[in-house]
Amino acid sequence: MSTLGESPAVLAKRKHVKNNVWCPKTNVEDDPWCDPDNPKMISYKDTVKATSVIKEYIAKTPLNRSKCCVQFNMELYYKFETVHRTGSFLERAALYSLSMLDDEQRAAGVITASLGNWGLALAYHGQRLNVPVTVVIPYTDKCKVILRCQNYGANIIQHGNDLSEAIRKAFIIKSEIQNLTYINGYDHPHVIAASGSIALEILEQLPQTDVVLVPVGGGGLIAGIATVAKKLKPEIKIYGIEPKKCCSFFKAMENDNPFQTVVGATVAEMLAVPKAGCNAFYTARSLIDKMVLVEDNWISRAILHLTEEEKMVTEGAGATALSAFFATPIILPELKGKTVVCVVSGGNTDYFTLCRNIERAKAIEGRLIKMRFTLSGDQLTEQRVKILRIIAKTSCNILQCQCEEALLEESFRKIYFTLICETASHEHACVVKRIMDSMFLDYKFSEDPYNPIQSCVCFPNPMLY
Repeated sequence: MSTLGESPAVLAKRKHVKNNVWCPKTNVEDDPWCDPDNPKMISYKDTVKATSVIKEYIAKTPLNRSKCCVQFNMELYYKFETVHRTGSFLERAALYSLSMLDDEQRAAGVITASLGNWGLALAYHGQRLNVPVTVVIPYTDKCKVILRCQNYGANIIQHGNDLSEAIRKAFIIKSEIQNLTYINGYDHPHVIAASGSIALEILEQLPQTDVVLVPVGGGGLIAGIATVAKKLKPEIKIYGIEPKKCCSFFKAMENDNPFQTVVGATVAEMLAVPKAGCNAFYTARSLIDKMVLVEDNWISRAILHLTEEEKMVTEGAGATALSAFFATPIILPELKGKTVVCVVSGGNTDYFTLCRNIERAKAIEGRLIKMRFTLSGDQLTEQRVKILRIIAKTSCNILQCQCEEALLEESFRKIYFTLICETASHEHACVVKRIMDSMFLDYKFSEDPYNPIQSCVCFPNPMLY
Protein backbone atom coordinates (compact mmCIF):
# COMPACT_ATOMS: atom_id res chain seq x y z
CA MET A 1 0.00 0.00 0.00
CA SER A 2 1.39 3.38 -0.95
CA THR A 3 1.82 6.05 1.66
CA LEU A 4 2.12 9.79 1.59
CA GLY A 5 4.61 9.77 4.46
CA GLU A 6 4.26 10.89 8.02
CA SER A 7 1.57 13.31 9.02
CA PRO A 8 2.28 17.05 9.35
CA ALA A 9 1.79 16.78 13.12
CA VAL A 10 4.62 14.25 13.39
CA LEU A 11 6.88 16.21 11.09
CA ALA A 12 6.31 19.38 13.11
CA LYS A 13 7.69 17.69 16.23
CA ARG A 14 10.95 16.77 14.56
CA LYS A 15 14.03 18.79 15.39
CA HIS A 16 15.10 20.51 12.22
CA VAL A 17 18.83 20.53 11.72
CA LYS A 18 20.09 23.18 9.33
CA ASN A 19 23.08 22.58 7.17
CA ASN A 20 26.04 24.68 8.22
CA VAL A 21 26.64 26.80 5.16
CA TRP A 22 28.76 29.41 6.95
CA CYS A 23 32.10 29.98 5.36
CA PRO A 24 34.83 32.10 6.91
CA LYS A 25 36.04 35.13 5.02
CA THR A 26 39.03 34.53 2.84
CA ASN A 27 42.11 36.19 4.25
CA VAL A 28 42.97 38.58 1.46
CA GLU A 29 45.01 40.90 3.68
CA ASP A 30 48.34 39.32 2.84
CA ASP A 31 50.97 42.01 3.27
CA PRO A 32 54.54 40.66 3.36
CA TRP A 33 55.75 43.98 4.79
CA CYS A 34 53.38 43.76 7.77
CA ASP A 35 53.29 40.11 8.80
CA PRO A 36 52.17 39.53 12.43
CA ASP A 37 54.02 36.20 12.44
CA ASN A 38 57.23 37.81 11.26
CA PRO A 39 57.31 41.44 12.44
CA LYS A 40 60.09 43.69 11.18
CA MET A 41 62.03 45.65 13.79
CA ILE A 42 63.04 49.12 12.63
CA SER A 43 66.57 50.20 13.49
CA TYR A 44 68.34 53.52 13.87
CA LYS A 45 70.19 52.87 10.60
CA ASP A 46 66.86 52.51 8.79
CA THR A 47 65.85 55.98 9.97
CA VAL A 48 69.18 57.53 9.01
CA LYS A 49 68.79 56.07 5.53
CA ALA A 50 65.23 57.39 5.24
CA THR A 51 66.29 60.84 6.39
CA SER A 52 69.05 60.98 3.79
CA VAL A 53 66.52 60.22 1.05
CA ILE A 54 63.85 62.73 2.05
CA LYS A 55 65.93 65.63 3.40
CA GLU A 56 66.27 67.21 -0.04
CA TYR A 57 62.49 67.60 -0.34
CA ILE A 58 61.28 67.73 3.28
CA ALA A 59 62.35 70.85 5.16
CA LYS A 60 62.95 70.76 8.90
CA THR A 61 59.81 71.65 10.77
CA PRO A 62 59.85 74.31 13.51
CA LEU A 63 60.33 73.46 17.18
CA ASN A 64 58.76 76.39 19.01
CA ARG A 65 58.87 77.20 22.70
CA SER A 66 55.43 77.52 24.24
CA LYS A 67 54.22 80.94 25.29
CA CYS A 68 52.70 79.33 28.39
CA CYS A 69 55.65 77.56 30.03
CA VAL A 70 54.81 79.22 33.36
CA GLN A 71 51.23 77.97 33.16
CA PHE A 72 52.36 74.39 32.58
CA ASN A 73 55.29 74.69 35.01
CA MET A 74 57.80 73.23 32.56
CA GLU A 75 59.89 74.10 29.52
CA LEU A 76 57.34 73.14 26.88
CA TYR A 77 58.05 73.00 23.15
CA TYR A 78 55.94 72.09 20.14
CA LYS A 79 57.22 70.19 17.11
CA PHE A 80 54.87 71.54 14.46
CA GLU A 81 54.39 68.93 11.74
CA THR A 82 51.39 70.93 10.52
CA VAL A 83 53.55 73.06 8.21
CA HIS A 84 54.00 70.37 5.56
CA ARG A 85 52.28 70.88 2.22
CA THR A 86 49.49 68.43 3.07
CA GLY A 87 49.40 69.33 6.76
CA SER A 88 50.81 66.29 8.56
CA PHE A 89 53.99 64.38 9.43
CA LEU A 90 52.99 61.62 7.00
CA GLU A 91 54.56 63.50 4.09
CA ARG A 92 57.90 62.17 5.30
CA ALA A 93 56.61 58.60 5.15
CA ALA A 94 54.81 59.03 1.83
CA LEU A 95 57.86 60.44 0.07
CA TYR A 96 60.21 57.75 1.38
CA SER A 97 57.80 54.89 0.66
CA LEU A 98 57.30 55.99 -2.94
CA SER A 99 61.01 56.66 -3.40
CA MET A 100 61.80 53.06 -2.46
CA LEU A 101 59.62 51.58 -5.23
CA ASP A 102 61.30 50.13 -8.30
CA ASP A 103 60.41 51.29 -11.81
CA GLU A 104 57.89 48.50 -12.38
CA GLN A 105 56.09 49.22 -9.12
CA ARG A 106 56.00 52.94 -9.86
CA ALA A 107 54.47 52.32 -13.26
CA ALA A 108 51.80 49.98 -11.87
CA GLY A 109 50.88 52.32 -9.01
CA VAL A 110 50.11 51.94 -5.32
CA ILE A 111 46.99 51.45 -3.26
CA THR A 112 46.32 52.21 0.38
CA ALA A 113 43.58 52.70 2.96
CA SER A 114 43.47 55.92 4.94
CA LEU A 115 41.46 58.03 7.35
CA GLY A 116 42.63 61.14 5.48
CA ASN A 117 46.12 62.41 6.24
CA TRP A 118 48.02 59.43 4.84
CA GLY A 119 45.92 59.47 1.69
CA LEU A 120 46.61 63.18 1.20
CA ALA A 121 50.36 62.79 1.64
CA LEU A 122 50.57 59.76 -0.66
CA ALA A 123 48.42 61.45 -3.32
CA TYR A 124 50.55 64.60 -3.26
CA HIS A 125 53.90 62.85 -3.61
CA GLY A 126 52.42 60.32 -6.01
CA GLN A 127 51.51 63.15 -8.34
CA ARG A 128 54.94 64.73 -7.94
CA LEU A 129 56.74 61.44 -8.65
CA ASN A 130 54.28 60.36 -11.34
CA VAL A 131 53.08 57.30 -9.41
CA PRO A 132 49.36 56.41 -9.76
CA VAL A 133 47.71 56.34 -6.32
CA THR A 134 44.43 54.73 -5.25
CA VAL A 135 43.10 55.55 -1.78
CA VAL A 136 40.27 53.70 -0.04
CA ILE A 137 38.63 55.94 2.56
CA PRO A 138 35.83 54.94 4.96
CA TYR A 139 32.52 56.70 4.46
CA THR A 140 32.98 60.08 6.06
CA ASP A 141 31.73 63.64 5.98
CA LYS A 142 35.22 64.92 5.15
CA CYS A 143 34.38 65.99 1.62
CA LYS A 144 37.26 68.47 1.59
CA VAL A 145 39.86 65.73 2.20
CA ILE A 146 38.44 63.62 -0.62
CA LEU A 147 38.41 66.61 -2.96
CA ARG A 148 42.03 67.47 -2.14
CA CYS A 149 43.13 63.89 -2.79
CA GLN A 150 41.35 63.98 -6.14
CA ASN A 151 42.98 67.31 -6.97
CA TYR A 152 46.35 65.60 -6.45
CA GLY A 153 45.31 63.03 -9.04
CA ALA A 154 44.45 60.13 -6.71
CA ASN A 155 41.68 57.65 -7.43
CA ILE A 156 39.38 57.76 -4.39
CA ILE A 157 37.16 54.85 -3.37
CA GLN A 158 34.86 55.17 -0.37
CA HIS A 159 34.10 51.96 1.45
CA GLY A 160 33.32 50.77 4.96
CA ASN A 161 32.59 52.38 8.28
CA ASP A 162 36.09 52.24 9.71
CA LEU A 163 39.71 51.76 8.70
CA SER A 164 39.60 47.96 8.98
CA GLU A 165 36.86 47.69 6.37
CA ALA A 166 38.68 50.14 4.11
CA ILE A 167 41.90 48.10 4.42
CA ARG A 168 40.10 44.90 3.48
CA LYS A 169 38.57 46.60 0.44
CA ALA A 170 42.00 47.86 -0.63
CA PHE A 171 43.40 44.32 -0.55
CA ILE A 172 40.43 43.01 -2.53
CA ILE A 173 41.11 45.62 -5.21
CA LYS A 174 44.81 44.74 -5.12
CA SER A 175 43.98 41.07 -5.73
CA GLU A 176 41.86 42.03 -8.73
CA ILE A 177 44.37 44.42 -10.28
CA GLN A 178 47.75 42.83 -10.82
CA ASN A 179 51.02 44.51 -9.82
CA LEU A 180 49.47 47.12 -7.49
CA THR A 181 51.61 47.73 -4.40
CA TYR A 182 49.85 48.14 -1.07
CA ILE A 183 51.48 50.53 1.42
CA ASN A 184 50.33 50.47 5.03
CA GLY A 185 50.17 54.05 6.29
CA TYR A 186 51.14 53.34 9.90
CA ASP A 187 53.00 50.02 9.93
CA HIS A 188 55.08 49.74 6.77
CA PRO A 189 58.80 49.69 7.71
CA HIS A 190 59.48 52.62 5.40
CA VAL A 191 56.71 54.63 7.07
CA ILE A 192 58.13 53.97 10.53
CA ALA A 193 61.69 54.71 9.44
CA ALA A 194 60.76 58.03 7.86
CA SER A 195 58.76 59.04 10.94
CA GLY A 196 61.93 58.65 12.98
CA SER A 197 63.43 61.63 11.18
CA ILE A 198 61.31 63.81 13.49
CA ALA A 199 63.34 62.62 16.48
CA LEU A 200 66.60 63.40 14.68
CA GLU A 201 65.39 66.97 14.20
CA ILE A 202 64.13 67.33 17.78
CA LEU A 203 67.45 66.29 19.33
CA GLU A 204 69.37 68.46 16.90
CA GLN A 205 67.18 71.50 17.62
CA LEU A 206 66.83 70.89 21.38
CA PRO A 207 69.51 68.50 22.72
CA GLN A 208 68.38 69.04 26.34
CA THR A 209 64.98 67.43 25.70
CA ASP A 210 63.91 65.28 28.67
CA VAL A 211 60.58 63.92 27.45
CA VAL A 212 58.81 63.59 24.09
CA LEU A 213 55.02 63.26 24.04
CA VAL A 214 53.78 61.50 20.91
CA PRO A 215 50.18 60.99 19.71
CA VAL A 216 49.47 57.32 19.07
CA GLY A 217 47.13 55.65 16.59
CA GLY A 218 48.55 52.65 14.77
CA GLY A 219 51.94 53.23 16.36
CA GLY A 220 54.17 54.10 13.40
CA LEU A 221 55.02 57.60 14.62
CA ILE A 222 55.96 56.64 18.16
CA ALA A 223 57.92 53.60 16.94
CA GLY A 224 60.08 55.75 14.66
CA ILE A 225 60.60 58.52 17.21
CA ALA A 226 61.36 56.13 20.07
CA THR A 227 63.87 54.15 18.01
CA VAL A 228 65.94 57.23 17.21
CA ALA A 229 65.53 59.09 20.51
CA LYS A 230 66.54 56.12 22.66
CA LYS A 231 69.56 55.45 20.43
CA LEU A 232 70.87 59.01 20.56
CA LYS A 233 69.86 59.76 24.16
CA PRO A 234 69.10 56.62 26.19
CA GLU A 235 67.90 58.59 29.24
CA ILE A 236 65.17 60.41 27.29
CA LYS A 237 61.57 59.49 28.12
CA ILE A 238 59.00 58.63 25.46
CA TYR A 239 55.32 58.99 26.37
CA GLY A 240 52.57 57.75 24.10
CA ILE A 241 49.31 59.71 24.29
CA GLU A 242 46.24 57.93 22.91
CA PRO A 243 42.49 58.74 22.90
CA LYS A 244 40.54 56.62 25.36
CA LYS A 245 37.85 55.92 22.75
CA CYS A 246 40.29 54.31 20.31
CA CYS A 247 43.20 52.84 22.24
CA SER A 248 44.29 49.85 20.17
CA PHE A 249 47.99 50.43 20.91
CA PHE A 250 47.39 50.77 24.65
CA LYS A 251 45.43 47.51 24.62
CA ALA A 252 48.17 45.84 22.59
CA MET A 253 50.68 46.88 25.28
CA GLU A 254 48.41 45.41 27.96
CA ASN A 255 47.89 42.21 25.98
CA ASP A 256 51.51 42.06 24.77
CA ASN A 257 50.19 41.55 21.26
CA PRO A 258 48.17 43.64 18.76
CA PHE A 259 44.57 42.57 18.28
CA GLN A 260 41.40 43.89 16.66
CA THR A 261 39.53 46.41 18.83
CA VAL A 262 36.33 48.39 18.57
CA VAL A 263 36.95 52.10 18.02
CA GLY A 264 34.52 54.80 19.02
CA ALA A 265 33.91 58.20 17.50
CA THR A 266 36.55 60.58 18.78
CA VAL A 267 37.74 64.14 18.34
CA ALA A 268 41.10 62.69 17.27
CA GLU A 269 39.60 60.81 14.34
CA MET A 270 42.93 60.38 12.53
CA LEU A 271 44.03 58.12 15.40
CA ALA A 272 41.01 55.81 15.16
CA VAL A 273 42.97 52.70 14.17
CA PRO A 274 41.26 49.42 15.20
CA LYS A 275 44.46 47.38 15.37
CA ALA A 276 47.96 48.50 16.24
CA GLY A 277 50.61 47.79 13.64
CA CYS A 278 52.67 44.67 14.31
CA ASN A 279 55.98 46.19 13.15
CA ALA A 280 55.30 49.38 15.10
CA PHE A 281 54.30 47.49 18.24
CA TYR A 282 57.28 45.14 18.38
CA THR A 283 59.65 47.99 17.56
CA ALA A 284 58.29 50.39 20.18
CA ARG A 285 57.01 48.30 23.08
CA SER A 286 60.34 48.13 24.93
CA LEU A 287 61.15 51.79 24.20
CA ILE A 288 57.97 53.46 25.48
CA ASP A 289 58.18 54.69 29.07
CA LYS A 290 54.49 55.41 29.59
CA MET A 291 51.18 55.17 27.74
CA VAL A 292 48.51 57.72 28.67
CA LEU A 293 44.84 57.62 27.70
CA VAL A 294 43.11 60.98 27.25
CA GLU A 295 39.48 62.09 27.10
CA ASP A 296 37.92 63.94 24.17
CA ASN A 297 37.21 66.93 26.43
CA TRP A 298 40.92 67.32 27.11
CA ILE A 299 41.70 67.16 23.39
CA SER A 300 39.14 69.89 22.65
CA ARG A 301 40.70 72.10 25.31
CA ALA A 302 44.14 71.49 23.79
CA ILE A 303 42.83 72.53 20.37
CA LEU A 304 41.46 75.74 21.89
CA HIS A 305 44.72 76.42 23.72
CA LEU A 306 46.84 75.98 20.59
CA THR A 307 44.48 78.22 18.63
CA GLU A 308 44.29 81.04 21.17
CA GLU A 309 47.71 80.98 22.81
CA GLU A 310 50.06 79.52 20.19
CA LYS A 311 48.15 80.86 17.15
CA MET A 312 48.25 77.43 15.52
CA VAL A 313 45.28 75.56 14.05
CA THR A 314 45.44 71.81 14.60
CA GLU A 315 43.26 68.76 14.19
CA GLY A 316 42.25 66.56 17.11
CA ALA A 317 45.10 64.10 16.55
CA GLY A 318 47.59 66.95 16.43
CA ALA A 319 46.46 68.27 19.81
CA THR A 320 46.36 64.86 21.49
CA ALA A 321 49.88 64.99 22.95
CA LEU A 322 49.22 68.35 24.60
CA SER A 323 45.83 67.22 25.89
CA ALA A 324 47.50 65.13 28.60
CA PHE A 325 48.24 68.40 30.43
CA PHE A 326 44.53 69.24 30.61
CA ALA A 327 43.68 66.12 32.59
CA THR A 328 42.03 66.42 35.97
CA PRO A 329 43.52 65.56 38.35
CA ILE A 330 47.04 66.09 36.99
CA ILE A 331 48.26 62.79 35.57
CA LEU A 332 51.85 63.71 34.69
CA PRO A 333 53.22 65.43 37.82
CA GLU A 334 56.68 64.00 37.16
CA LEU A 335 57.12 66.39 34.20
CA LYS A 336 57.18 69.47 36.42
CA GLY A 337 60.29 71.49 35.62
CA LYS A 338 61.31 69.19 32.74
CA THR A 339 62.02 70.08 29.12
CA VAL A 340 59.13 68.54 27.22
CA VAL A 341 58.38 68.33 23.50
CA CYS A 342 54.84 67.74 22.24
CA VAL A 343 54.63 66.43 18.69
CA VAL A 344 51.81 68.25 16.89
CA SER A 345 51.30 65.66 14.19
CA GLY A 346 48.76 67.30 11.89
CA GLY A 347 46.51 70.26 11.20
CA ASN A 348 43.96 69.00 8.69
CA THR A 349 40.70 70.20 10.12
CA ASP A 350 37.74 71.97 8.58
CA TYR A 351 35.95 75.10 9.70
CA PHE A 352 32.91 73.29 11.09
CA THR A 353 34.95 70.78 13.13
CA LEU A 354 37.28 73.48 14.44
CA CYS A 355 34.35 75.65 15.54
CA ARG A 356 32.65 72.73 17.26
CA ASN A 357 35.82 71.92 19.18
CA ILE A 358 36.36 75.53 20.18
CA GLU A 359 32.77 75.92 21.38
CA ARG A 360 32.97 72.63 23.25
CA ALA A 361 36.21 73.62 24.94
CA LYS A 362 34.85 77.01 25.95
CA ALA A 363 31.78 75.36 27.46
CA ILE A 364 34.03 72.93 29.36
CA GLU A 365 36.10 75.83 30.70
CA GLY A 366 33.02 77.80 31.71
CA ARG A 367 33.47 80.44 29.04
CA LEU A 368 30.33 79.58 27.10
CA ILE A 369 27.20 79.72 29.24
CA LYS A 370 23.53 79.08 28.57
CA MET A 371 20.80 80.75 30.61
CA ARG A 372 17.08 80.10 30.40
CA PHE A 373 14.56 82.55 31.85
CA THR A 374 10.86 81.86 32.38
CA LEU A 375 8.97 85.09 31.77
CA SER A 376 5.28 85.77 32.27
CA GLY A 377 2.90 88.70 32.55
CA ASP A 378 1.96 91.60 30.32
CA GLN A 379 5.40 93.20 29.98
CA LEU A 380 7.37 90.44 28.30
CA THR A 381 9.28 92.82 26.04
CA GLU A 382 10.33 95.01 28.95
CA GLN A 383 11.52 91.96 30.87
CA ARG A 384 13.65 90.80 27.95
CA VAL A 385 15.15 94.27 27.55
CA LYS A 386 16.01 94.33 31.26
CA ILE A 387 17.82 90.99 30.99
CA LEU A 388 19.78 92.07 27.92
CA ARG A 389 20.83 95.34 29.56
CA ILE A 390 22.10 93.51 32.62
CA ILE A 391 24.02 91.07 30.43
CA ALA A 392 25.52 93.98 28.50
CA LYS A 393 26.73 95.59 31.74
CA THR A 394 28.57 92.39 32.67
CA SER A 395 30.61 92.64 29.43
CA CYS A 396 29.40 89.30 28.09
CA ASN A 397 29.09 88.59 24.38
CA ILE A 398 25.58 87.43 23.49
CA LEU A 399 25.95 84.75 20.82
CA GLN A 400 22.38 83.47 20.59
CA CYS A 401 19.01 84.76 21.76
CA GLN A 402 15.80 82.76 21.42
CA CYS A 403 12.18 83.09 22.58
CA GLU A 404 9.98 80.03 22.88
CA GLU A 405 6.30 80.06 23.75
CA ALA A 406 5.12 77.79 26.54
CA LEU A 407 2.33 76.22 24.51
CA LEU A 408 1.06 73.76 27.09
CA GLU A 409 1.16 76.08 30.10
CA GLU A 410 -1.99 77.51 31.66
CA SER A 411 -0.87 81.06 31.08
CA PHE A 412 -0.92 82.34 27.51
CA ARG A 413 1.48 85.09 28.55
CA LYS A 414 4.42 82.87 29.35
CA ILE A 415 7.62 82.38 27.36
CA TYR A 416 11.04 80.82 27.73
CA PHE A 417 13.87 83.24 26.97
CA THR A 418 17.19 81.49 26.25
CA LEU A 419 20.58 83.18 25.96
CA ILE A 420 23.96 81.73 25.03
CA CYS A 421 26.75 84.05 26.12
CA GLU A 422 30.53 84.08 25.96
CA THR A 423 32.50 85.14 29.02
CA ALA A 424 36.16 85.94 29.48
CA SER A 425 36.78 83.16 31.99
CA HIS A 426 35.14 80.80 34.43
CA GLU A 427 35.47 83.44 37.16
CA HIS A 428 33.70 85.96 34.92
CA ALA A 429 30.88 83.46 34.35
CA CYS A 430 30.51 82.99 38.10
CA VAL A 431 30.18 86.77 38.52
CA VAL A 432 27.40 86.77 35.92
CA LYS A 433 25.67 83.96 37.77
CA ARG A 434 25.83 85.80 41.10
CA ILE A 435 24.25 88.86 39.52
CA MET A 436 21.49 86.83 37.89
CA ASP A 437 20.83 84.95 41.14
CA SER A 438 20.30 88.23 42.96
CA MET A 439 17.93 89.71 40.38
CA PHE A 440 15.90 86.81 38.95
CA LEU A 441 14.14 83.92 40.59
CA ASP A 442 12.73 81.93 37.70
CA TYR A 443 15.83 81.19 35.66
CA LYS A 444 18.58 78.60 35.50
CA PHE A 445 22.07 78.00 34.11
CA SER A 446 22.00 74.95 31.86
CA GLU A 447 25.58 73.91 32.57
CA ASP A 448 26.18 71.62 35.55
CA PRO A 449 29.59 73.13 36.43
CA TYR A 450 27.80 76.14 37.93
CA ASN A 451 26.19 74.13 40.70
CA PRO A 452 27.60 75.14 44.11
CA ILE A 453 30.81 73.44 45.26
CA GLN A 454 31.01 70.91 42.48
CA SER A 455 34.10 69.23 41.14
CA CYS A 456 33.91 68.46 37.43
CA VAL A 457 36.30 66.08 35.65
CA CYS A 458 36.95 68.77 33.05
CA PHE A 459 37.83 71.51 35.57
CA PRO A 460 41.02 71.74 37.57
CA ASN A 461 39.44 72.81 40.86
CA PRO A 462 36.13 72.71 42.73
CA MET A 463 33.95 75.59 41.63
CA LEU A 464 32.91 78.12 44.23
CA TYR A 465 30.96 81.25 43.53
